[in-house]
Amino acid sequence: MKILVIGGMGFVGSHLSEEFVNTGHSVVIASRSKKKIRNIANIIDHVKIEYGDITNYKWLETIILKHKPDVIFHLAGQLTHYEAFENPLYDVDVNSKTTLVILETLRKMEKPCRLILGSTFWVVGKPKTLPINEETPCNPLNLYAADRLASEHYCRIYNRVYGLDALVMRLTNTFGPREQYNNPRKAALNYLLYKGFKGETVPIYDEGKFFRDYIYISDIVSAAKAIMEKGKSGEIYFVGTNTPTWFYDIGKWIEELTPGKVVYVESPEYHKKIDVGNIVVDNTKLKKLGWNWKVPVKEGLKKTLEYYQRLEKSEPI
Repeated sequence: MKILVIGGMGFVGSHLSEEFVNTGHSVVIASRSKKKIRNIANIIDHVKIEYGDITNYKWLETIILKHKPDVIFHLAGQLTHYEAFENPLYDVDVNSKTTLVILETLRKMEKPCRLILGSTFWVVGKPKTLPINEETPCNPLNLYAADRLASEHYCRIYNRVYGLDALVMRLTNTFGPREQYNNPRKAALNYLLYKGFKGETVPIYDEGKFFRDYIYISDIVSAAKAIMEKGKSGEIYFVGTNTPTWFYDIGKWIEELTPGKVVYVESPEYHKKIDVGNIVVDNTKLKKLGWNWKVPVKEGLKKTLEYYQRLEKSEPI
């Protein structure tokens, strides 16, 4: 199959692209720039790359119609709630309008195409009961989540009204090699682990007395393949482990595996306004596609540290 990965040099996108190349698919990567080209170094000679800004909607439409893919993974966008509040109108453009442009373009295309939208557990907001699942009411607490939820609705509406083959892959907290490690606003686990790797203090909020449903990148890739191959049109699939990971355990593991030292700090007022609290996901719906996760968080931390070590030997990071 021909697969277009929008955001294909990013964390999830690069791993997906590599898996698809290795399993014999034809892969086209859409990326805003060459900034993250190192992420696809292993496959760069085996993919086609289109450079452009997805908020240039004419460009986005053109590359879809040019390549006429069998599958599109839409993984690009503004990916933190901090950025969304700093530039809210751009967040609408990049996290909502782009999805509409893709859907409208697929209406024009002369062949079927499966669209899989990458979304986030943040759309749920602060749940009243756990675990959360695809039927949990959504009450997003930040603009980023609200715009992602709008994109989810667009996919389901276009599926219902026009019969387009659109699905939603809703990710919980993700981590692993190639994720950002130097951005305190994004990818908390990678950020904390890298500070430990460098022997620095590792700040964890509120004595670590909260948990998330962390999932390692290889399990995300296998989930994405299952959704692509077996998912039902118009449906949402939560990708998580149904296993809570407490942050005080994360702190203990980082101290055990690295020279870093954990320090507990109080969460800032802004964080308290948008925090979703404890999260764990019921993954029953995804498991019915034959999928299951394999990598425990501590093992994933070890794999990520090995990645940091390899990068430091080859070049500064």
